[in-house]
Amino acid sequence: MAEWGKRDLYFLLRYVMGRSDAEHPFLFDRCREFQASPYGHLDLWARGHYKSTIITHANSIFEILNNPNITTGLFSNTKPIAKGLLRTIKQEFEQNDFMKFLYSDILYQSPEKESPKWSEDIGLQVKRDCRKKECTIEAWGVVEGQPISKHFDLLLYDDVVTDDNSKNGEQIQKTTDALKLSFNLGSTSSKMIFVGTRYSAG
Repeated sequence: MAEWGKRDLYFLLRYVMGRSDAEHPFLFDRCREFQASPYGHLDLWARGHYKSTIITHANSIFEILNNPNITTGLFSNTKPIAKGLLRTIKQEFEQNDFMKFLYSDILYQSPEKESPKWSEDIGLQVKRDCRKKECTIEAWGVVEGQPISKHFDLLLYDDVVTDDNSKNGEQIQKTTDALKLSFNLGSTSSKMIFVGTRYSAG
């Protein structure tokens, strides 16, 4: 089961994470589609279609289990929004005893006590054998709350555009400029994932 959890995103979501609500042909197909080509696309899904569950939550864990040394910058419109997304990953690592059993070489049994860095503010760090200054996964804002002097292996953007910042051209331009600036938080080899929802034409 540990091996299949690292090979198959849907298996990780449905059986290791115990998400019986994901047992649906549409969600199975979306997991397969995303896993086949996860990087460099813009995934615009309607609300309630599990985009954050599959991509931001399950796939972030999938990436970590396959490469504990990875560093991920999780970006949303503002840092508080990004911290809310990080919270679901944090809770999974803290409360999913089956996952901790399967991947005891990567996950701490009591991360809040054992991990050198473990909070929504500074990020989460699993067991790894590198000395990177960035945590395994950190939450940051694009328009408000961008970090300085960070470089991540994976840049994950979820809900950078919201209903509040898509009402006029000035807000759209501000978001666009901030997004471009955030690309400097990666490197020449960094991968990118974009997740969002359509709010208006253009």
